[in-house]
Amino acid sequence: MIDTAGVSWSEERGAYITRFDDEDGDYSPSVAVAEAVASALEDCERPLFDYVDPDALDALVAGSSETTVSFEVESTTVTVHGDGRVLVRI
Repeated sequence: MIDTAGVSWSEERGAYITRFDDEDGDYSPSVAVAEAVASALEDCERPLFDYVDPDALDALVAGSSETTVSFEVESTTVTVHGDGRVLVRI
């Protein structure tokens, strides 16, 4: 089971939100995405790597505050910002 304690619902944004911290490597973008998707889709049984390569995602957004990556997971749109924000819109 994925720990989703750092994920919250934002009525204002209409999305589940969380943040990643790639400076110390403890909470990578791909881990933050997996947790946010787990909150949004309680019955999603497919792993994140069925939708996106976690290592490639981490490499794309880590250390680049100007990068934004969006992709679909099931019925959601995941947006990962290089500044640490992760949004999962349902």
